Amino acid sequence: MAQTMKDILNRMLNHESLSREEMKEILVGITHSDYPNEQITALLTALQMRGVTVDELLGFRDGILETGVHAPLKCDRYIDVVGTGGDRKNTFNISTTSCFVIAGAGYKVAKHGNYAATSTSGASNVIAHHGIKFTNDIDRLNRSINECGIVYLHAQLFASAMKFVGPIRKALQFPTIFNLLGPIVNPSQPQCQLLGVANLDQMRLYNNVYQKIGIDYGIVNSIDGYDEISLTGDFKVTPDYQARGTGGWCH
Repeated sequence: MAQTMKDILNRMLNHESLSREEMKEILVGITHSDYPNEQITALLTALQMRGVTVDELLGFRDGILETGVHAPLKCDRYIDVVGTGGDRKNTFNISTTSCFVIAGAGYKVAKHGNYAATSTSGASNVIAHHGIKFTNDIDRLNRSINECGIVYLHAQLFASAMKFVGPIRKALQFPTIFNLLGPIVNPSQPQCQLLGVANLDQMRLYNNVYQKIGIDYGIVNSIDGYDEISLTGDFKVTPDYQARGTGGWCH
């Protein structure tokens, strides 16, 4: 690497942004154990305090997808439903439940998730509790989505970096850039995604990210702070497809 982590951290202290390529190199370095946990902790904390840019988020995404295991699914069109977490509401895992409802309605779902890092329950906690054995066997994954309408992709089997930062995220006890990454590193690369975010700043961030990625998407946020569509207050959805007259985004 052209820059050491010390250089990177000094730039962060000066409120500088990192490029997409720099962030990708850092992520790859994490998977190679190039940095001690203390430096990774400092980086994650600095990013959280300053706020993550679109290119920084995309750079970490590039690194995770490059170093991870791909999951090509033989299915024409399917959706992932996921939330960023971090709303501190301690709800049940609503996005995972929604995936079962969507699959039951006849649509194809490729749910990507992990164990809880900052919330009460992650998607993998729910799935494992129901006796499902995680796998990255492509034949079994394709059989699941085509015969059952739904497949579960456990992040740690596909994204090497998640295993390296898991203990750090657990110790920090606050959301990090990896909470933001989870929704956009599905190893099957779905064409459609419905995302719940904890605040309007995240909604603006992901709106720009999804436009660069180039998939069909919807983003939801409840005004009362849930990263879901809430029954206790108004909510916002973007893009506003009704206003645009498209009539929907995933058929």
